[in-house]
Amino acid sequence: MKALDSLRIFVTTLRKGSLSAAARSLSLSPATISRRISALEEELGVQLVDRTSRKLKVTEAGQAFLTRAEVVLEAMAEAEEAARSSKLLPEGRLRIHSRTQIGLRVIAPLLPRFAERHPDIQLEMELSEHPVNLVEQDFDIDIRTGESHDSSFVIKRLLSSDEVLVASPSFMKVYKRIRHPRDLPEVRCLTYRREHEATTWKYIDEQGEQQELVIRGVLSSNNGELLRLAAIGGMGIALLSEPTVRSCIQDGSLVRLLPDYRFAVRGFSNGIYAVFRQSRALPLKVRAFVDFIAEALREGDAA
Repeated sequence: MKALDSLRIFVTTLRKGSLSAAARSLSLSPATISRRISALEEELGVQLVDRTSRKLKVTEAGQAFLTRAEVVLEAMAEAEEAARSSKLLPEGRLRIHSRTQIGLRVIAPLLPRFAERHPDIQLEMELSEHPVNLVEQDFDIDIRTGESHDSSFVIKRLLSSDEVLVASPSFMKVYKRIRHPRDLPEVRCLTYRREHEATTWKYIDEQGEQQELVIRGVLSSNNGELLRLAAIGGMGIALLSEPTVRSCIQDGSLVRLLPDYRFAVRGFSNGIYAVFRQSRALPLKVRAFVDFIAEALREGDAA
């Protein structure tokens, strides 16, 4: 298995982009990483990595070797998973990425039950507002909102959901005359910021046509959880994923506005999705997590 270790070190180093980053990922020293790659080059009789610049640069021979090495490692991972699967017990490290608000408000409350059911799975969960590359950043699952069409991954809908307008009861006492979506640009709104784009909210009108509103918010943020807290505090109206504010609507800390209209920020095929890598033998730990979350969310939706 030493040859496979050398392949793994080589592939990880190029994915991470530096010896130090690979060393941290593999719990080895940069010197050890460098020696192992040098030994691999000596064994193959070709230079795989150009070390003349500060940044690692793969050679033509190294690129050809990298492509095939990744195939070998993927095949070995599948073989190992097939062997483990014979025990029918999901186990091992499971790395998950999620958008912050979905992770905190929807996924996190379900993790204790999952851990109790699958004690041999070690969970690592990272939250951010940025898209991730599952392969390069070594994630098993990405929890996303909104539809995705990336054919290189498996995409499973965990929950169908809409985005809903919400505000605090105190805010609504002041702004009582919100009767139609066209009223929204005239009131205080809290908007999700995407780079430097103008914020638009879409809605379906009485004739079933999609309309668009330009919203100039009194607060913009790239974090939905911040917008939820600001809405609870009476700062304005927010357009948020329904599962993330369901409990707030139920306990009265937020009020839903204009429930007869459908709203969206990007598009109307809203939902929460799990995205994971295609594999001939889907790891049991991935299947266990995705199936558990999907079932738990369906139960919560029906409750």
